[in-house]
Amino acid sequence: MDQVDRSTEALAQRRQHVMVGLAGLLACIFFVLDLHLPLGVANAVLYSVVVLLSSASQYRWLPVVTATACSLLTTIAVPFSPRVPGLPSWFEWVNHLFSLFGIWAPVLFVYQRRHIESLLKEVNERLERGVEARTADLAASRVALERSEEQLHVLTGRILTAQEEERRRIARDLHDDVNQRLALLLLELQEVDRRIAGSPEDAHLGVRHAVKGLEELSDDVRYMAYRFHPSILDDLGLKAALQRLLDDFSSRTGVKILFVHQPFDHQLDKAASTALYRVVQESLSNIARHAKATRVEVEVTVEDEEVVVVVRDDGRGFDQLLVNKGEGGLGLLNMRERLLSVQGSCEIESIPGKGTTVSMNVPLVRVAI
Repeated sequence: MDQVDRSTEALAQRRQHVMVGLAGLLACIFFVLDLHLPLGVANAVLYSVVVLLSSASQYRWLPVVTATACSLLTTIAVPFSPRVPGLPSWFEWVNHLFSLFGIWAPVLFVYQRRHIESLLKEVNERLERGVEARTADLAASRVALERSEEQLHVLTGRILTAQEEERRRIARDLHDDVNQRLALLLLELQEVDRRIAGSPEDAHLGVRHAVKGLEELSDDVRYMAYRFHPSILDDLGLKAALQRLLDDFSSRTGVKILFVHQPFDHQLDKAASTALYRVVQESLSNIARHAKATRVEVEVTVEDEEVVVVVRDDGRGFDQLLVNKGEGGLGLLNMRERLLSVQGSCEIESIPGKGTTVSMNVPLVRVAI
């Protein structure tokens, strides 16, 4: 590479030498012409060709030196040039001054052009520096924005994880403490009911009413604990938890359910399973509140090391533009954020009058049972 650069530089220097030699040769030729032509002919203007030729050189000082030399040559030639009979002497000097102007005009033009080029170059460099600085600022802003988004996703994931842990704790407390105490109280009331078998009927009715109320309260507490966090999700995995969720949904709403799934040899990662379960749960809640559907299909498949869950309904649907503009409510936003926290995604497609499809996927991270 250095050898190529040296060869290129040597070639450029040879070209400069040839150009200087050619300019000198032309200056000599024009000087000879100047000696043999009368002053009435503005032959000294030909020297401007030499000046223009020298301006193409890389040496910035060469046009001035050339113009000075040509001026000296044409001035030296004045006493030796032949005179034109009858031509006033002032005309000869005007002609000589015109020749000098013709010699120096290209110099002024060249230096003015170089000055303008220098200014343009400076402005261009300044603009480039400004563009580079602006580009660097934009790049830094983009990096900061990406870092903020990443931190936001991490924070959202931590919040959701903390929320699930709190749900688990409340569910355990409801099941292990409150529900157990209700069960003991129910047994005590049943024992009291047996002991007062000979008492008046109104006492029996009161106790039985209390027993029924406690049974209903126990069922409500158990369902509340299940809603906070279904223990079946931790014990038997996603499929069993979804099956239980869909059965409860169908029994409460009367909506027909079709559950299609592929067999799993491993249990999914807890965070991914919880995210998918909660999004399906939220989808069913939206269907119950808004869709007026008569049939729901839930499909669980494994594609390209991803678990894909699709929830379809035949309800009334909604305007897709509202979702794209972020006007779909916190429920839809929460669904997307839950899946983003486990590197998943959620897509919602809906047509008014033709139902809604919610597609979700998470990376398949298996945990051996």
